[in-house]
Amino acid sequence: MKNDGKIISRLFKNSVISIIAAAIATMIGVVVDGIIIGRFLGEDSMAAYGLITPVINLATAFSGILATGAQVVCAQHLGAGKAEKARRAFSMCMVVTVIISVLMMLSFGIFRDSICVFLGARGNSAKLLPLVSDYLLGLIFAFPSLLLLFEFNSLMRLDGDPNRVIVAVVVMTALDIAGDFLNALVIHGGMLGMGLATSISYFAALVIMLLHFTKKDIIFKFSFKGMNRKDLADILSTGSSSAMGSVSAMMRNAVLNSILVATALSSTAVAAFGILNTVFNLTSSIMIGVGLTTAMIAGMVLGEQDRTAAYYLVKTSLKTAVVIGAGLALALFLCADLIAGVFASSEGAKMVELASRGLRFYALSIVLYGINIGFVNYTQGMRRMVMTNIFCFLQGFVYMTVPALLLAGVLQADAVWLCFLIGESLTLLTIIVCAAVRKRGVAIKLSDYLFLKEPFGVKPENILDFSISKSEDVIPASSAVERFCGEKGASAKESMMLSLFVEELGNNIVQYGFSDGKKHSIDVRAIKLDDGWKLRIRDDCKRFDPTEWIKLHNTDNPAKNIGIRMVCGMAKDINYLSTMELNNICITI
Repeated sequence: MKNDGKIISRLFKNSVISIIAAAIATMIGVVVDGIIIGRFLGEDSMAAYGLITPVINLATAFSGILATGAQVVCAQHLGAGKAEKARRAFSMCMVVTVIISVLMMLSFGIFRDSICVFLGARGNSAKLLPLVSDYLLGLIFAFPSLLLLFEFNSLMRLDGDPNRVIVAVVVMTALDIAGDFLNALVIHGGMLGMGLATSISYFAALVIMLLHFTKKDIIFKFSFKGMNRKDLADILSTGSSSAMGSVSAMMRNAVLNSILVATALSSTAVAAFGILNTVFNLTSSIMIGVGLTTAMIAGMVLGEQDRTAAYYLVKTSLKTAVVIGAGLALALFLCADLIAGVFASSEGAKMVELASRGLRFYALSIVLYGINIGFVNYTQGMRRMVMTNIFCFLQGFVYMTVPALLLAGVLQADAVWLCFLIGESLTLLTIIVCAAVRKRGVAIKLSDYLFLKEPFGVKPENILDFSISKSEDVIPASSAVERFCGEKGASAKESMMLSLFVEELGNNIVQYGFSDGKKHSIDVRAIKLDDGWKLRIRDDCKRFDPTEWIKLHNTDNPAKNIGIRMVCGMAKDINYLSTMELNNICITI
């Protein structure tokens, strides 16, 4: 019997679907912003919209530190069965988020014009300054909601409420689109109105998210009690790679905008790059959804020290990135002219031509980007932070801006379009080289790319790890546990009780959890410790706490549920946790 990886695969697919759905809904609003600006406010407004991209990158840098850091740290604590530590980390994250968002609002409001000049509203593009300044003024009110939404987007999945995220972003998108049309066609509020429409829609989504915390059965409950600086240090350290990626993207876009401003095409090329960035934000957010799912599950795997789960996680992440990336790339390459044309009026023919050419170059890099971002987020979830930060900086800045600067004199705008493909190719090559260096040979097997920090978990020979997918598997599973424990030196009583526990709990899960007609699995993991035994049973069925079940089904029959009763009675520790819609029971004897 062996672990078939189906629980990890299903968990990944279910999580990534909701994350991508939320990302698509969010980015539809962003895309519509660009379309309405380009069609109704003109080419200069579209160029101003493009120049603001680094500001969005900076906001996501702060939210990325906190959101991804908190997600991974909390997932690691939950994977280790330490729910109280996860709550403390969450509370610290909320306090810091509020402080940072207020400081961002004040600094961007006070120094707005200077920031806009720095972003490129100068020289040949000086006429864009009022437009960029107005748009930024409207957007600064979105910063608190933007930061908190990113964090809730991650944490609510750990807390078993992923559908709320989708509802919130759908409402946000609908309000943003309605506000954009109202501003462009009725109010005529210009770029300031466009920014305010975005801010209002983000605030509405935040209100929906906050309603989650009125529920009773949740993990993350805010409290000042027990917060300490170590939690903050863990979050900042773990989330640093997300900040590195966002800051690198901000610097990259500033450099690439400067290259385009310096060309003879000036604001037309900048506007075309604004279109490309809008499409990039949409497609990359989908691929980042794959990455965020990988990081979240990797944090849980790290807490559990589960090498088998790490293998299946990387396998599933890569397959998902390739399939989704290939579909996006094909659609974008074939529809580049149509997509670029949506953003412009009849007077913007040159902008459309440049943008469609850029989109086709960019389409060639999407699959590589998905693979790379999956590895980056996986190493982040495993808290290999030095490696992750290096990957992020090289991928987001060095490998793109250096080729663009070197080729700009010859290829002009094409140097910017081509740098996406060059950058992702160099990033993947770097990952392959790192795996080969760690192995001290050619890295061919998938297991060569797990990047685990050794020692990782218990030695493989002291672990029995397998899956149950039907009722007929329960008895063989119970026998396998008894045989394994006996071979590893357990007493006859210990072997019998652990096997009986697996049999009774397995039958209960099959009876109550498998009855909904969906496909489910149970993963059983028996571990020989230096001073005892640990048994972990996980399933992807509806919520089921076996210890509470025993209390509710108490009976005078001493033979009823004897295995569960005996193991619970002599256990050093019993921990049940429901997270990411998985039931996890861990017994230490």
